[in-house]
Amino acid sequence: MMVSKITELTVFESPDGGRTVYARSPGQTKRELHCQDPKLQQELQDLESSKRWVEIFQARRDNAELNHLCEQVEILWELSRNAR
Repeated sequence: MMVSKITELTVFESPDGGRTVYARSPGQTKRELHCQDPKLQQELQDLESSKRWVEIFQARRDNAELNHLCEQVEILWELSRNAR
């Protein structure tokens, strides 16, 4: 009796030195996120937040209420920075 054993291989790739690891089947181009460094996840979230703040501050030019709120945020930031 011949036993056939099929083993599925997985290729693991990291474009950033191991901080993000993708998995794919051999010969395939579609890959899925396998794991990601938690510190990198936080850095990416911080980057997205920074982008949002840039958009908010650009949008304040055309929105008086948003401009007023941004001025209040700036004052609060200055006060908290000076209190340190």
